[in-house]
Amino acid sequence: MSDFQIFCDGACDIKRDLAAQNNINIIPFYVSLDHKSYFKEIDELSLDTFYKNMIEEGGFPKTSLPSVQDYINAFTPYLEQGIDIICFTITHTLSGSLQSAVTAAHILQEKYPRANIYAVDSWHATGSQQLLVLEAARMQRDGKTIHEVLHYIEKAKIDARIFFMIYSLSHLEAGGRIGKLASLSSSILKIKPLIVLSDGEISIAGVVRSRKKGIQKLAELIQEHFHKTGENPDEYRFLLGVTNTFQEIEDMRAALSQVLPSVGAPPYIQIGATIASHTGPGTAGFCFVKRYEAYC
Repeated sequence: MSDFQIFCDGACDIKRDLAAQNNINIIPFYVSLDHKSYFKEIDELSLDTFYKNMIEEGGFPKTSLPSVQDYINAFTPYLEQGIDIICFTITHTLSGSLQSAVTAAHILQEKYPRANIYAVDSWHATGSQQLLVLEAARMQRDGKTIHEVLHYIEKAKIDARIFFMIYSLSHLEAGGRIGKLASLSSSILKIKPLIVLSDGEISIAGVVRSRKKGIQKLAELIQEHFHKTGENPDEYRFLLGVTNTFQEIEDMRAALSQVLPSVGAPPYIQIGATIASHTGPGTAGFCFVKRYEAYC
């Protein structure tokens, strides 16, 4: 195994046990349910408590990014052992986590001038960010160098995508993350917006009026994507993500299998507090990232 340590901010939604199995250290975001007290996601605030507040109590949680000091504290023990660092953050368009990591790296570089410390903008979040990080971990297990991982990520983050559906725009509006989605008027919040995350940006991919149609349309958008790009879906890893609609997972798998039969039945994750605070309950999506061998 190559001698470097992989870090990722909490937006990647990797469970702690899976992270440990893959030599990945997670630097969590902070979440507040009352807009006063902030707690580290997962470590100090469980997803059960988070979703209970948002769904049953109608809460609008707030998030705060990892601080520069959080990154310094996480990186330092490894640098003291002479171990290089690579850290993947959520896309810079959705958070300032990257800047915290970059600032921490600059500070630590003065103390450890021979160390390699790389803070990488993944251009992604939740499931696609997770897949990128897991591919980096697989490369490490396969003996690839930190520079080979960096080279892969710069290519893969361009080809990776999330196609997802949200229940409404209310949480995005409340969190000030509406951005390019502002063209969808708040007067039509009953629609189900379909969104794509690519090249670090979110943009509208369509609208539907029922979740069943939304799942089918997302699958069709994925089919169109591979048709247009000419890419082979068998060279990709797929992952489903949901906030609280676990009953839709089999429908999502069936819809994907209908358009891309060779993909099979992808695993799923529960979208964590960092992303769900802004997308709200009822978010469901398809994530895919190209395997590193496909670039060789």
